[in-house]
Amino acid sequence: MNYDHVFIKSDVLSLISARLIQLKTSESILLLHSEAEIGMPSSSCGIFSSLEILDQLELDPLPDSMSISSTSLRSEWFEKHLSIILANNGASISTRATFTKTSLNHANITGATAIFGEITFNNLHDINPPKSNSHKWYCSIHSNPPPSEITIFSQRNDLSFESWSKNKIKIPNTFETRIGLGTLQSPNTIDINLEICHNYIEQYLN
Repeated sequence: MNYDHVFIKSDVLSLISARLIQLKTSESILLLHSEAEIGMPSSSCGIFSSLEILDQLELDPLPDSMSISSTSLRSEWFEKHLSIILANNGASISTRATFTKTSLNHANITGATAIFGEITFNNLHDINPPKSNSHKWYCSIHSNPPPSEITIFSQRNDLSFESWSKNKIKIPNTFETRIGLGTLQSPNTIDINLEICHNYIEQYLN
């Protein structure tokens, strides 16, 4: 089978970029993922500047599982919801998939996956953040308010806090930790990831 666009991983940058392509074109999309579930686990940041930023991706109706407040959401469910929206609008998604490129526009898909065997493609996407957005940041998901040394955080609708810092900081009642990427000043928030994806798609489609 031939696809216009193949994404060899289904992280937040690939999912957002695929959705932007879907909103701009009618071209076919295949998203591959090595794990059993997209978004589980996630290393992306769930903080954003305002709810209006999400309107660009036309994600309504938004599920309660995303625990959206005015400035943050559960990023793992954001990624999962993005994959559902993509699939509902015609994209193909294959989890537990291993991608092996065999020639310029040919590849082989293996694994315990629904789509397997030889495929052809017109465009291959393996999106990575710019070097300036590749600094390590530490995240804690916790129930207590963050200590004063944490300045980048938000409380989600489920009353949990998501905090980010350049160094590991122990926070009481932390029930999840992750390592993500960002600039020297900030983790890669949803706003920043959207900007990266807009720039990528604008350059790629032009």
